[in-house]
Amino acid sequence: MEGFKDFFRHAEHGYTNDEIVSIYLNSPDKRITEISFITGKSVGELYRILHENGVKPNRLKVNHNNVFDFAYSGMSVQQIAELTGYTPRNVRYILAKLE
Repeated sequence: MEGFKDFFRHAEHGYTNDEIVSIYLNSPDKRITEISFITGKSVGELYRILHENGVKPNRLKVNHNNVFDFAYSGMSVQQIAELTGYTPRNVRYILAKLE
């Protein structure tokens, strides 16, 4: 649980905007909510910081590609939803884009 330790280690000192952008860019597996917890910044503030630094926070393409890959491998909508964090309804919507 490194994120939990990071939260307490940096809670007093805080993260700089450059550090936040670096975490976002170099950790594509981390969700915005996880970065929010680690840095102690609100989700809205994280988006503001990313926009101010010229970063467009959009990982949908990567996540959607994961949904497609899982579907091609024969996984059910429910299994894909559990792996990606999407709801089954969102998974069905994403897969409908293939048709």
